[in-house]
Amino acid sequence: MIQKTVLKVSGMSCAACSARIEKALSPIKGIESVEAVFSSNMVSVTYDDDVVKPERIKEVLAKAGYPVLEKDRLDNSWNPVYIIVSGILTVILFIYAMGPMFGLNVPFTDSPVIYSVIQFILATPVVILGRKFFVKGIPALLHKSPTMDTLVSLGSGTAYLYSCYITVCILLGMKDSVSGICFDSAAMIITLISVGKYMEFRSRVKADDAVDKLLTLIPDETNVIRDGIEITIKTDDLAIGDVVIVRPGERISADGIVIEGRTSVNESMLTGESVPIVKDVGSQVFTGTVNADGSVKFRVTGIGGDTVISEIVKLLEDAKATKAPVARMADRVASVFVPTVIAIAVVSGLLWFISGKTVGFALNVMISVLVISCPCALGLATPMAVTVGSGKAAEHGILFRNAAALEMCGRIDSVILDKTGTVTEGVPKVESYIGDVSVLSAVMAAESKSEHPIGKAIVRYCEENGITPAEIYDFEYTVGKGIRFVSDGRTVTAGSPDLYDGDGIEEEGFTTVFISSDSQPVGKFVLSDGIRNEAIDAVSILHERGIQVSMVSGDNESSVKRVADICNISQYTAGALPQDKVTAVKRLQAKGHDVMMVGDGVNDSPALAQADAGVAMGSGSDIALGSSDVVILNDDILSIPRAVDYGRKTLGNVKQNLFLAFCYNVVCIPIAAGLPYLFGIAEFSHMPMIAAAAMSLSSLSVVSNALRLRRFDPDY
Repeated sequence: MIQKTVLKVSGMSCAACSARIEKALSPIKGIESVEAVFSSNMVSVTYDDDVVKPERIKEVLAKAGYPVLEKDRLDNSWNPVYIIVSGILTVILFIYAMGPMFGLNVPFTDSPVIYSVIQFILATPVVILGRKFFVKGIPALLHKSPTMDTLVSLGSGTAYLYSCYITVCILLGMKDSVSGICFDSAAMIITLISVGKYMEFRSRVKADDAVDKLLTLIPDETNVIRDGIEITIKTDDLAIGDVVIVRPGERISADGIVIEGRTSVNESMLTGESVPIVKDVGSQVFTGTVNADGSVKFRVTGIGGDTVISEIVKLLEDAKATKAPVARMADRVASVFVPTVIAIAVVSGLLWFISGKTVGFALNVMISVLVISCPCALGLATPMAVTVGSGKAAEHGILFRNAAALEMCGRIDSVILDKTGTVTEGVPKVESYIGDVSVLSAVMAAESKSEHPIGKAIVRYCEENGITPAEIYDFEYTVGKGIRFVSDGRTVTAGSPDLYDGDGIEEEGFTTVFISSDSQPVGKFVLSDGIRNEAIDAVSILHERGIQVSMVSGDNESSVKRVADICNISQYTAGALPQDKVTAVKRLQAKGHDVMMVGDGVNDSPALAQADAGVAMGSGSDIALGSSDVVILNDDILSIPRAVDYGRKTLGNVKQNLFLAFCYNVVCIPIAAGLPYLFGIAEFSHMPMIAAAAMSLSSLSVVSNALRLRRFDPDY
């Protein structure tokens, strides 16, 4: 029988790792398909369980260097203590090694032996603490599938070993200068990459928490009627057909159909709609939603994995497991660049040896080629730009969870906006009151007794307009209709026209609360979910960037259309459930678009995970924040185009850095291979020193270019 399993593994750090996993599993008989996603450390395997068992799959993954993580175990491969120690040692080493260049008076610079040994002592612990790069990178190279770990291990390893070679020469009296030593470069690349990897690891753990938080919305206990008696049982013990009693303020424990009573239920976790939905006999209720006011009985129709909330969990997991990885440029070139450099180094050394040169000369050539083409600058190109770019973005309250998120924001060409809580503020707001203002004191007093969001909005409006509450009595609340009370000898209603057996004209695209006095209409409140400040400007800027903008909402057609028209959004969908939002994202992706989804609620989390870049507004739920790639820490919707601009600027900077890194290689590799010696231009014994200087210069140019991002600031 064909089965599908999603496994979380340790150590998958780049697109090349994903390819290695797929290459290891695909040949196994019985495996139909494999998809490894490095951005979430998940491997999705479709297999025939009559031919191959899950244990075999796990065994192959472990042998390839990517062991499966059990649910109760975290990937501790990025120990923060190690990173802190490495960081401290690297900073000290950098200051000590580079200090003389900047006029600093560091000790023992006049003693090559002591000066080189101190650098060796500082760098060696960093290399040891970063051994994971070598443990994974070197075997990957030997298996002809180099990864980012290979680049790091080759770059830092070459710099470290060559520096050790120079140090030994100094100790043996064969050399009297520290020129060529680059222990600081070896330590720096290990530390910077480790910091980036740790940040990515922490963001993945945070994303995993989203599912757990979603499941906490299900209450532990529930009240049911069995044998005519109301009892409290564990929610896990519910059965299909049970009759459940839900009182005001309680969460609903299962999916079901109302069989008695009337109430309003807050379903914002499913629809994003802030106004509670009226539930009457025959209405559906859903697990995890909140009963706002009345008491009802419902018959259970769905429990466990058959509930809507479980479907959201499944959508979230599926989206994470099938999300297309953002290919990092360094990974894409590693499979060609690293073997080519090694081949050039070996061939150059052999050719010089065959031509009659000494072993020492040939070794000098090999070391020079490896050092000058050491991919330190290549390894720094992405993390330096990402570090600076994400730091600048954070000043505007934009948090990118990892480098892939920042890169993808630079590539997106389509943005899907949720309405409630994203484009709008997510709470009802009185737009206007039309009618007799003398009744407002009584209405304010009555609505102050209500916990309903609309009642609170009316009270706020009255307070802002200097209204003071009057005395009322005989207060009566009718679920789904509104309130009735007596004030100053008049019977007043606020809510539906049904309360006074009258008629009322609804304002299209708005929520309308009708006021009557002694069964005569005297006024009405017009409410809306207020559009966030700058929403129109944000959409306009996205359009200027050539980005297609659409809106998908669980709200009703008229409300969604009103907001879309105001914000100049031509494409919108109303009445959307969580799976509809995922479908909207997939539809654009199928057309070749890179999609950003922006939302704030639980109902948005599957779409946030499915999108190429999921953006959560900071005021949203913890679950939406945990499922996203980017978090807007404030309610400023202009942060959405800012995230795009920072992504584009950073991605452009990465490309420039890679160009600089390769430029040095293209120009310097022939020099390191001995070209100047052929023309008698240089004494080749000095070439390793020149190579080391060129390598440092390439890294310095990349760092300097990345720092230019600090001057970038969107002017809106």
